[in-house]
Amino acid sequence: MVSVIGTDPMQRTARFLSAWKRGVILAGDHYFQVTVSDIVEATHRDQLRPDYARIEHALGSVSAGQGAFLAAMYSFFNADDGQRLLTRAGYPNICDVAAKLDGVHAEIIASLFLNYHGW
Repeated sequence: MVSVIGTDPMQRTARFLSAWKRGVILAGDHYFQVTVSDIVEATHRDQLRPDYARIEHALGSVSAGQGAFLAAMYSFFNADDGQRLLTRAGYPNICDVAAKLDGVHAEIIASLFLNYHGW
């Protein structure tokens, strides 16, 4: 279930981090610079930064849905580089991404979108 939008910045931060952790686990931690011993123990998104080089290298060898998901997640970290990844993956806009993701992946991106307040 997608988190409800709230105005409390601390709640939004917590919901974003929760969705981000789910995304890291689903995508695979090898696409991220994980600086904690366990993803679920992360207390800040900077402990789970996406790795541009690994994601870029994976595009073309992972499924189209996985590529769209990885590029969309990266976009929350850096919009310009994320857009380049999305274009390279063949999904240059949010509608293309939405059409490619299954329910589990779409729910995570939707939750990130609803709770995003800048990296």
